[in-house]
Amino acid sequence: MTTELISCIPHLCYHMVEIIFLGSGGSIPTEKRRHPAILLRHEAYNILFDAGESVQMRIEPYGINRKMVIFCSHRHPDHTIGLVGLLLRFSLLGRQKPLDIFGPKDLIPWVRMAQEAIHIGTSFPTTVYGVENGFVWEQDEMKVRAFEVSHRGLALGFAFSYQRTRGKFLPEKARALGVPKGALWGKLASGETIFLDDGRRISPHDVTLSPGHGLKIVYSGDTRPCDNTRTAAKDADILIHEAMYTEEHGTLAEERGHSTAKQAAEIAAMSNVRLLILTHYSPRYYDGASILEEAREVFPTTILARDMMTVRLLYDGTLEVRQPDGHLRSFSAFRG
Repeated sequence: MTTELISCIPHLCYHMVEIIFLGSGGSIPTEKRRHPAILLRHEAYNILFDAGESVQMRIEPYGINRKMVIFCSHRHPDHTIGLVGLLLRFSLLGRQKPLDIFGPKDLIPWVRMAQEAIHIGTSFPTTVYGVENGFVWEQDEMKVRAFEVSHRGLALGFAFSYQRTRGKFLPEKARALGVPKGALWGKLASGETIFLDDGRRISPHDVTLSPGHGLKIVYSGDTRPCDNTRTAAKDADILIHEAMYTEEHGTLAEERGHSTAKQAAEIAAMSNVRLLILTHYSPRYYDGASILEEAREVFPTTILARDMMTVRLLYDGTLEVRQPDGHLRSFSAFRG
């Protein structure tokens, strides 16, 4: 296994977000590339974008009873067919925590009909929300905004953002200032000002780093190139964009409501994103080499999604892109 250190992205220091591509395939799944499903993990949360056919098996190792929310980009079966099986599996395995599901309004009757058809209920509270443009979910320092895209019928993309309100607590600075380890450290880490026995005032700023500039990850769902995606992706750290076709099949892309690799790369370039990850490309392109080549001619900092590929943004600012075979890749084009 080859291991390469990946350059620090200063404004991402002290964050930790992990993205796992549970499925990166096109409308027809293959042995190596299953239907779309992207898991974003942050602290205690699992955040799932789309739920293709094999999602229930691939998500289980990441926790069946974690806090979780699901965002479905649209109702087409390759993005939702795994949802009901996932709910059933969670119930059979004893999930108890509530689960909220967000998607276009026509997702609500679809889920209800599917559940009634196979006579399942869940062992945990399940709520499906029909949403449109705007912020649809907020928890702690995380937000998800939905935006309408140009597919066939109502379809959404999603922008995940994370902004720390406080920077990382630095124990060595607390010790240097004579703050005893224990409850006072906890107060400082949570943003409280304290007073020591000798009367000195210690503020959180004395023992924490700057919270930084936050993080934004944008998922296009299925779409033709559109202004809403360009706007949502502006200055994003990662844009995950479909690239069903190459320019050779551009007419087909337009007819079927998809993007070419070149079009996705143009959006990344215009939106000033840091990393473009192409997903949901047709199996007609085999290993996706032609997809990647076409995109990199426009936007060099592009990679292809692979099933079970993991992207990690670590607290120390390191970016890791780990392929299924364990290989780590580095990118020198990131800006500080």
